[in-house]
Amino acid sequence: MRTALVALALLVSGGVQAQDFPGFARQAAAGPHPVMEVLQPHPVRLPGFATTRIELRAGECGAPCPADTERAEMVESGPGLAPGTPAFTALSLFIPRGTLATPDLTVTLARLMQGEAVLLTIEWRPGGLFATGPALGDDRLVVPDQMLTQCWHDILIDQFWSAGPDGRFALWVNGQRVVQRSGANAVAGAAVRLAYGLSRRPVSAWTARTGARPPTQVAYFAAVRRDADRGQVDIDLRVR
Repeated sequence: MRTALVALALLVSGGVQAQDFPGFARQAAAGPHPVMEVLQPHPVRLPGFATTRIELRAGECGAPCPADTERAEMVESGPGLAPGTPAFTALSLFIPRGTLATPDLTVTLARLMQGEAVLLTIEWRPGGLFATGPALGDDRLVVPDQMLTQCWHDILIDQFWSAGPDGRFALWVNGQRVVQRSGANAVAGAAVRLAYGLSRRPVSAWTARTGARPPTQVAYFAAVRRDADRGQVDIDLRVR
């Protein structure tokens, strides 16, 4: 029944046409709670858009599990995005008010990877939501703490990964352009993949300071899409 509802939501939203991802592999603990497809009364970005609820509990980590890390993530499967292929990637995320911050931990909500190299990371750490990685060149605060929880945040990426001078990268958060860069930004030959969810580390720092395990954290993700046409992935269904 749940599968049918999710399929219906995607059809209503037009997400089937816009979504260029062949699928995502779950890297999370066993059981239904780490990754769930939900509808209202859970937070939803827009009616008709399927929403994924990610829940990370202390001690949980999907295989393969990096050292000193807890995580529940969805990782792009299939061939990935080949360098030299222009594309826009979009996702919306929501952190409910009841999800506690963990100041000793870096909480990763989304990342773009080329093999083992991380090109872009969206992180929650003291101060708010940050974008970081070699695609940007430095850290950017994109959503301050006081504006972070209990509302949706829309992320839009314009990317042309290249080892040459024709590479480009631009990032918008909530309709505001954060960065626009050109030039070499990737190596040749290796595909770029998206991962989203909750991943936090170093867990030992939290335990050393508090004497306890990290709290359960929850985040919602919606409208995770990739397409060559910006109009197909922009959450407002218009070019800003």
